[in-house]
Amino acid sequence: MSEESSSFESPSFESSSFESAFTSSEGSDSGSSATSTTSTSSTTSTAEPFDSTTSTSSNISVYTPIAYISVLFITFVVFSILYRRRKLNKLRSMKPVFHENKAKEMYLQLRDQTDPKVNDKVLKAALIRRGSEAIRRMFKLKECESYMNILYMKGYIGDEDHERFKIEKKLQDLELSELAAEAESYKKGWAQTFFPVCQEATMNEALRRRLKSVEERRKMRSLQWVSE
Repeated sequence: MSEESSSFESPSFESSSFESAFTSSEGSDSGSSATSTTSTSSTTSTAEPFDSTTSTSSNISVYTPIAYISVLFITFVVFSILYRRRKLNKLRSMKPVFHENKAKEMYLQLRDQTDPKVNDKVLKAALIRRGSEAIRRMFKLKECESYMNILYMKGYIGDEDHERFKIEKKLQDLELSELAAEAESYKKGWAQTFFPVCQEATMNEALRRRLKSVEERRKMRSLQWVSE
């Protein structure tokens, strides 16, 4: 009887185990569905910011980069104009290395004189005088260039003096170019022989000044000797 009862009760054990297995499968199915729902909601939540960014970028106007570039260009132009104006005013305030060029002023006055008109020979002589003065100044600048660079590197002279020296060199180069053009205007090919003539006149004038200084020194020494 006990064996029959035990054999009769075994189906109930199998049915209970089947129910537990079914329950666990239902729980796993519900968990997976919950997980899929959560992942779907998270995907939706992460996709929302991308949509907002896309809508924000689409609202930017096409003219915004053009306006930005225009503002930068106008700022650069204004800055360059102010910088050049300031630099030009600074250059104008600088004192020149040499005194006024009287030979150049005299030539320009003679050239611009119309009543009476000046002869070409006089204009050529004045131009040679102007050229000799330009060559004399160029020789002085070349003679002092090495000393100026050494003094500037050692800090004995400032940036302003060094800038004045460089500007004076550029001005003398422009002066020589203008002299060559003036010589060509009188006679074609005269510029090739014009500068040697000016150099010779410069050397003669330097020798004349030295002789004059020796004569003045002789007179001064003679007066000192008589007074003693």
